[in-house]
Amino acid sequence: MSDVTKSQGEDEVITLAVAAGVSERRQARKESWRQIRRRPSFIIGVVIVTIWVLCALFPDAIAPFDPLNYRAELNQPPSGDHFFGTDKGGRDVFSRVIAGARDVLKIAPLAALLGVFGGVILGMLMGYLRGRFDTIASRIVEAFISLPVVLLGLLAITTLGNSNWVVIGVVATLFTPIVARTVRSAVLAERDLDYVTSARLRGESGAFIMFREILPNVMGPIIVELTIRVGYAVFTVATLSFLGAGPPPPSPDWGAQVSDNYNSIVAGFWWSTFFPAAAIASLVVAVNLIADAVQSVLGDS
Repeated sequence: MSDVTKSQGEDEVITLAVAAGVSERRQARKESWRQIRRRPSFIIGVVIVTIWVLCALFPDAIAPFDPLNYRAELNQPPSGDHFFGTDKGGRDVFSRVIAGARDVLKIAPLAALLGVFGGVILGMLMGYLRGRFDTIASRIVEAFISLPVVLLGLLAITTLGNSNWVVIGVVATLFTPIVARTVRSAVLAERDLDYVTSARLRGESGAFIMFREILPNVMGPIIVELTIRVGYAVFTVATLSFLGAGPPPPSPDWGAQVSDNYNSIVAGFWWSTFFPAAAIASLVVAVNLIADAVQSVLGDS
């Protein structure tokens, strides 16, 4: 047998082994998703999130009163006419909580998605290229991570304004270095495996290897990060709104409602603060239940 024939045979063996490994990984991912969908925490979280998504999509059909212009007697307690009572402006709290879901679910998931997207790009480059780029980028990422997220958000929004797009951009930018660090670690564990080496030997470009070969195999940590970031984004947006840096008035944003009415607790009018705060908590807990289910399966895969 000639050296050329022998070399071709070895290449075929390597190719078949790599293909078998890729097939096993795909089957493992399918099994992981089946396990996630069966977990009670995932089901409960999805049900709660779905309820709030429906509220965000169809607030006019669900809310019994106009959340902005309707006026009734001030500070009425919860009753058959007003399920969550009325606030200090006479507005129906139930209607405002329903309508407030729209801004939160319009801003938080998009901010989380953009932050994860930016973090994936940066983390892939850091983990695959290594060298000086990785060293410099890692120092910048560590510097960002060490700073308080809410404080940076307040400074940025105070400077740039508090439109929805500014809030989305600020939150996404703050999440990017956190996600990048996680993705970098996942890429470092993959970059020297056989399937990556085989792609290099085939003469594939760095971009092809990163986004066609490595990326599908690090989707587990990325999806875990996305679910976690959505929960953090909901809390961050609500906190910024509470501090006056969220969506501008007359938005019935949950954080703004808590900020407007929390002084009423001293006078015994607890409902106008409790129900929007409970809405924030329920959505954050629901997203975290989904994140826990995803992490418990994909985090160990």
